[in-house]
Amino acid sequence: MARSDTSHLKALGAGPLEPSRELEVIVLDTRSPIEITFSTDELLARCPVTQQRDHYRAELTLVSSATLESKSLKLYLASWELETILAEDLANSIADDIAEVCGDHLEALAVELHQQVRGGIEVGVRTTRPVV
Repeated sequence: MARSDTSHLKALGAGPLEPSRELEVIVLDTRSPIEITFSTDELLARCPVTQQRDHYRAELTLVSSATLESKSLKLYLASWELETILAEDLANSIADDIAEVCGDHLEALAVELHQQVRGGIEVGVRTTRPVV
């Protein structure tokens, strides 16, 4: 069985690293694109009005012949903690960055964010990138 090449990865196996916007991709040894889902409740950003921390549950779903290396994704998501950004803009920024790094390997992408309830209102945002 053939294996996907991971020899170019920098974050995986490295010691503690600072948050970074550098996403790493693994091109998969697959005949056709597969659906890959990443979920986390460790995404933070700041409200641009109040400067309070916004806590998010994020779900990223790719249909792709490449995947994101999970440690680089964790560091990427951590890099948003000090940014002041609306949930809608955050979802679009994340989707744009993933689409750019995956390039032609990506067929579809959905980024869904659910902001922790504040003031009795839950905010959910979903953005997609169509099949290329």
